[in-house]
Amino acid sequence: MATGLASDLIVKSLVILFAYLWGGVEIFQQIKQRRSPSGTSPSRDRGSLIVLFGCITLGHCLAIPVCFSPYGRWTWGQPYAQLIGLAFIVGGLFIRWSAMRTLASLFTYAVEIQTQHRLVEIGLYRWVRHPGYLGQCLVFVGIGLGLANALSLLGLLAPVSVAFIYRISVEERALLQRFGGAYEAYRRRSWRMIPWLY
Repeated sequence: MATGLASDLIVKSLVILFAYLWGGVEIFQQIKQRRSPSGTSPSRDRGSLIVLFGCITLGHCLAIPVCFSPYGRWTWGQPYAQLIGLAFIVGGLFIRWSAMRTLASLFTYAVEIQTQHRLVEIGLYRWVRHPGYLGQCLVFVGIGLGLANALSLLGLLAPVSVAFIYRISVEERALLQRFGGAYEAYRRRSWRMIPWLY
């Protein structure tokens, strides 16, 4: 029993460490990008980046303390549920990295339309309009599973989902204004984030 509790604590601590390291890398990349000239038109972000970072922070503030309480804790299926969480994290990071690599110089943290912006419909973007956000969501699901607490998973995903829904609406409005009918046609033949669901 003591060994199980110790290993659970170690896994949770590693998941929390990863969450903070990953968040730190994303924030560092965003700051670095902001300092370099981008040749963009005025920002069309409408505060969505602040909303996103704020909701992610809120999600972590809700999820992490709760995971150490007895409420919502699940012991069934362990350590397999935590291993599935690890698979979600690895898969989500790969999807996000692939999306960022496909966009290359068109990738920005704030919603911006660049001077030479073009509509990208290759790679994962052929089927999903926002694969980078899909990747992030999978990582958050993985973190929630790694914390082995249903309330932690809910506390993390609820604010993050609200932020992504707002962020996607802002981004799609900006792209529709820039590309008009071409983007409307792309919307009709693709999914926002999750094929056959959303």
